[in-house]
Amino acid sequence: MIERRSFLYITGVAAGASLVSSETMAAVELFEPDHIILGCKDLDEGIAYMEKVSGYRAAIGGSHPGRGTRNALLKLGYKSYLEILAPDPAQPELVWHKELAALEAPVLVGWAIAVKNIDQYAQHLRDRGVACNGPTAGSRMKPNGDVLKWKTLVREDDKAGILPFYIEWAPDSAHPSTDAPGACLITRQARTGQINETAAPGPEYHRVLMPEMPDAQLHIFIAGRFGEFELKTRSITSEGWSKGHP
Repeated sequence: MIERRSFLYITGVAAGASLVSSETMAAVELFEPDHIILGCKDLDEGIAYMEKVSGYRAAIGGSHPGRGTRNALLKLGYKSYLEILAPDPAQPELVWHKELAALEAPVLVGWAIAVKNIDQYAQHLRDRGVACNGPTAGSRMKPNGDVLKWKTLVREDDKAGILPFYIEWAPDSAHPSTDAPGACLITRQARTGQINETAAPGPEYHRVLMPEMPDAQLHIFIAGRFGEFELKTRSITSEGWSKGHP
């Protein structure tokens, strides 16, 4: 998958692409997620919310040991699923997605792309100047006792979940979508605003916020039993690169 190229904001001019107006959303060329993550402060509330909008009830997936979270899953098609993620009251500390405990309503907090050689991809990102953490091993025991294993690679700044993280499933782990309930399907994705996806294009550039632009936000549209519905990340101020002194 090739990610959407960043825009350059240089001395007030957008280079290489037109900017998005407040009335429109820019579609991303290709969107093939391994899974998307809907964060909520309570798992039962998240399951009820998704059942209301999609018409399907998510199945309990299990807990993430040492991360302080647990989840429930819905199928989004072949080898794709929606993960409802919430704090696990049986664990002493919320380590992963600490923002979950303070959420007032369900919101997208991340999405994953499956890769075949995550160590190689980590080097690819770092060669592009993208600061990232991992690969890090993870696991989860399913209710039937099966253990899923994977490795993840995450950006140090995923822009509130607008940018993806990366996952490689262990060869002996079945993909979670295999037995997830539901029959939902992602129909389209769009982004508003503008974000910096890679390192600055040169040492003379610095990051600038652009509050005059629409806020940056990821919108995912999904077809369910009751028709199409929308899930989205929280919005953040648009940004770009400017040449010269801050």
